Amino acid sequence: MKISKYDITTDKKGINIKLACVSDLHARPYGKVIAALKSISPDAILLPGDIVEIAAEHMDQRNQNGLNFLKEATRIAPCYYTYGNHEIYYSHARGKNPKTPEPTLSKKYLEAISSYGVHLINDSFESLDHTSGVLVGGMVCGRDMDPALNQKEPNLQFLSDYSKNEGFKILLCHYPHYYERYIKDIDVDLVLSGHAHGGQWRIFGRGVYAPHQGLFPKYTSGIHDGKHIISRGAVNNSKPIPRFFNPCEVIEINIHS
Repeated sequence: MKISKYDITTDKKGINIKLACVSDLHARPYGKVIAALKSISPDAILLPGDIVEIAAEHMDQRNQNGLNFLKEATRIAPCYYTYGNHEIYYSHARGKNPKTPEPTLSKKYLEAISSYGVHLINDSFESLDHTSGVLVGGMVCGRDMDPALNQKEPNLQFLSDYSKNEGFKILLCHYPHYYERYIKDIDVDLVLSGHAHGGQWRIFGRGVYAPHQGLFPKYTSGIHDGKHIISRGAVNNSKPIPRFFNPCEVIEINIHS
């Protein structure tokens, strides 16, 4: 498990915080992820979506991996979690199960997450550090995975309202392609995304394919504009298709004034 490290410097005073970011676990085995988090020893763990697989009963056994991961991660540091597309809806679920899953996590999942003390920040924000004014917000991606569903934009009113707050503002947004469309010119200091899985195969430093972006996409990994960090994901969720030159990763972020 690769640990990718980023140092972020800000003009805002009084900030010195270490964060970890885990995206796209997809309810797979998570032992190496927990080991990486323990080695980082972060002040908080940020989770920009797709921790579970499909919000449907037929995936309950596998999704227990995702819930168990959340339980163990909260023993390392406070966890802040916002939905990705797998939490709200997944288009392939229609083919796997005739019953269309609910477009959100079930009450059972939500009760488990709450009992672990996970901070669920869907179109909302919380303070990470009251002394320095570090805020973390989560913008839920729109339901655009299935043509049978009406296309739905993200909550742009939340994004506008969040950007007006004082302090160092971190935004979790699962879809990296939303950055250019909705976020780039908004007043936030750091954006964390996932979803693209690093482009699955990487050739000459570029990802080959990502959903919503197509071939040789722009946003698959690394840092863009000094403030948009994209996780390659914690597991290979495209088995039996391997990842080439594209290790799974946990991200460490050190933010200081």
